[in-house]
Amino acid sequence: MNKKIFIYTALIVFGAALGAAGYYFYTRGAFGNKVSSPENGINQKTETTQKRKVLYWRAPMNPKEIYDHPGKSNMGMDLVPVYADASGETGVVSINPVIQQDMNVKIATVKSGLLNAEVFTNGILQPDEQKEYVATTKIGGWIEKMYINYTGQKVYKGDKLIKIYSPELVAAQEEYLTALAYDNAMKTTGAKTNLIKNAVRKLELLDVSDAEIQHLKETKKVRKYIVLTAPFNGTVLYKGVEEGAKINRGTPLLKIANLRSLWILADIYEYELFKIGLGDQVLVTFDYLPGKSYKGKVSFIYPTLDTKTRTIKVRIVLPNPKGELKPGMFASVDIKGKSLGVYPLIPEQAILRSGRVNTVIIALGGGKFKPAQIELGAYSDGFYQALSGLQAGTKIVTSAQFLIDSESNLRAALSGFSGADTTEKMSEGEMKNMDKNQKNGKTVISDKKLESELIRKGVIDLKAIDKNGDGKLYQDIMDWNVISDKPATCPICGMKLREFSIEQVKKNLKDHGFSYR
Repeated sequence: MNKKIFIYTALIVFGAALGAAGYYFYTRGAFGNKVSSPENGINQKTETTQKRKVLYWRAPMNPKEIYDHPGKSNMGMDLVPVYADASGETGVVSINPVIQQDMNVKIATVKSGLLNAEVFTNGILQPDEQKEYVATTKIGGWIEKMYINYTGQKVYKGDKLIKIYSPELVAAQEEYLTALAYDNAMKTTGAKTNLIKNAVRKLELLDVSDAEIQHLKETKKVRKYIVLTAPFNGTVLYKGVEEGAKINRGTPLLKIANLRSLWILADIYEYELFKIGLGDQVLVTFDYLPGKSYKGKVSFIYPTLDTKTRTIKVRIVLPNPKGELKPGMFASVDIKGKSLGVYPLIPEQAILRSGRVNTVIIALGGGKFKPAQIELGAYSDGFYQALSGLQAGTKIVTSAQFLIDSESNLRAALSGFSGADTTEKMSEGEMKNMDKNQKNGKTVISDKKLESELIRKGVIDLKAIDKNGDGKLYQDIMDWNVISDKPATCPICGMKLREFSIEQVKKNLKDHGFSYR
């Protein structure tokens, strides 16, 4: 019995020893897999974190809300660390895919192509000025007979228009006949005179033709009337006299126009004028004839600008052989503009503007983004030409780029401190101030920066800020009381200030609770 107890006891002791040994070797990694205790796990995580330098922590939805320690943002969201090795160059921003989705980041690929050079505008039909005739006379007198009875009457080349009685014409003819008689009398004596030449010249100045002068010489009959005739086929647009009326020399009597060819004068805004050239094809439609279109060409671009409407007149020649179109009609004009060349095309919403600087956010891949300055060319239908700074195939951000640009500027601003390590670039006083600000939910910025003259306090005097008097100011869209008279960068968040009119600046200040005058 004692022997059995001894054996059982020995087995129990041996099992306990074996278990202790196994635990010992297992925890020491003797089997090739070291198992970390909870405490070791914490140390390992700390060790990994220490390998990457944390520049700062920021709010996921507000890049300007930054902290020097982890925690919660003003919106109650977990702060996101920004690491020193997150990008290899200044201005590059790394964004977690989940945060990209929260920010609604949209990316598009830049493609090369032709801008739409079509220009849609309106115009008014009017007669061809080169095919108009105003009937007038160089002599005074009375209207003996009107062959034209009403405005709009059709006339043909050679048709009689007006019969005029003129005592002045009668006197000139009689003077010519007298000169002929006197000249014949002088021939018998051998004397020569210039009376005939002078009399003929006077008749010519009164628009008496050579044939009529010769007829007068042969018949010796004085013509009391002068008859005006139509120089071409046309339509009477104006009738200014009636039978029996007394007229003076130079009085407009009738206006005739050939309406088989009409002009359209279309208004083109100055920013679209570069699309248009002489000879461009034009498609014209009228409410008068729904579903029917007419083809024409740009024949002339007027040399002056209407300063009130900021438009330039463009002349379009439109054939009208059937007479369907009438002067004064309102026309819808579609001008097929000239080719603008092949360039990378950028959506308008992808462009960040700050004064004269235009920026887009390039998606580098792997959640990394970088701002790039570009030179813009022509604009049409929501797209700009990229003359430089961007190539076809580049991926750019078309939404939420303001947040990314803000973060990029902030990164660049922080990396600008002197010293070897970014986290050590702030002085001890600035770090203390940064911690103090975080307790109040404020952005981590030094007092020195907050004292910048661009940060307006109290009642903001906008007229005093607008020193050049151009009615425009630059304002930060995150810190609305940061205002400048010229392009600048916000001393708080590092963003480039955006240009606004003074009226818009007032509205922005009012909407965000600032006082101004």
